[in-house]
Amino acid sequence: MKIGTITFHCAYNYGSVLQSFALKTYLERLGNTVSVIDYRSPNFDQYKLFHPTNLRHLCSDILFFPRNIRRKHAFESFQRRHLNLTRRYEGPNAEQELSRDSNEFDAVICGSDQIWNLDCTQGLDGCYFLRFAPDSVRKIAYAPSLSQAQFQPRFFDEKTRNELGRLLDRFHAISVREQSTVPVYQQLTDKPIQVAIDPTLLLDASVYRNIESKLPKPVCNAGFIFAYTLWPNKKMIDYVDRLAQKEGLTIVYSSKIPIRYRSRAINCYGMSPELFLALIDKARYVISNSFHATVFSVLFHKAFLTFGKDRSTSRMSDLLSRLEIEDHIVRDDYDGDMVPAGADYAAVDGLLDRMRQDSEQFLKNALA
Repeated sequence: MKIGTITFHCAYNYGSVLQSFALKTYLERLGNTVSVIDYRSPNFDQYKLFHPTNLRHLCSDILFFPRNIRRKHAFESFQRRHLNLTRRYEGPNAEQELSRDSNEFDAVICGSDQIWNLDCTQGLDGCYFLRFAPDSVRKIAYAPSLSQAQFQPRFFDEKTRNELGRLLDRFHAISVREQSTVPVYQQLTDKPIQVAIDPTLLLDASVYRNIESKLPKPVCNAGFIFAYTLWPNKKMIDYVDRLAQKEGLTIVYSSKIPIRYRSRAINCYGMSPELFLALIDKARYVISNSFHATVFSVLFHKAFLTFGKDRSTSRMSDLLSRLEIEDHIVRDDYDGDMVPAGADYAAVDGLLDRMRQDSEQFLKNALA
């Protein structure tokens, strides 16, 4: 079967590109030919290197240009090597062009990431609901995220709800990523909505190890903590510093603006997704406030600790709770000194395999 997937594949975000890779790879392992549809929504403008209409942003763009261009090249290189991209669709005629070209697919799958979060997309983006796909093409939603149980009223008015209902009714099969969000869209359609795991969890560690890059020499020669922050957290920075001093380890991190650690630290801002995987896999400890850093810590059987705050803790807590290792998550204001621990990963892998089964069956049934 020839399949096209559409998601936030082009964001300069490790979780976004790796979930795109994971779904494509899993579908290929089922014997399908898979392409990632290179759709660039208006939301992609935030990743442009220069923002000339905003003086403050423009000054920042100029100051950080070398780091930003390195980051851009790292992600685009990964996309070219691993995602089998279609031609690019962007601008006001993107959906029309997609409609013209989508007949080449037997099925189109949207998901995962927050493509169904109307606040994130600033309203309904019909491409992420497969409005462009003709009736002859099988339409499947695999674990798109709504992220929240309600949207801003201006993005979820009666007209939008009616359009959403019409689009959802065209799907052959629908799943979302979070159980708590099912009622938001279930009220709009009679099609059953299931819950599926994030695509990165469909694959085991060996698949990701096959695409890891080598560690750079300064990192390779040191035992290290990989500290990955999606947003600033002073408590986490202080904790990592104390842990590094206690264990005699180097801190490896990624930040556009360097962090003033007291311990020896290496800033890998602009690193490739392949290096992101390698740093998690080879670290002594992984400390993060990232869902996907948590996912890969589990897959690579690491000693790790996840800092959580309200806007993201729920999905991390849900995953770790289902794997019976919820003691690996701490509040954002944690000020203790515990050393991150591993887990009974034989038991964790058993629970994860059972989680996978329903999601795998959903995809197999949807494509049958």
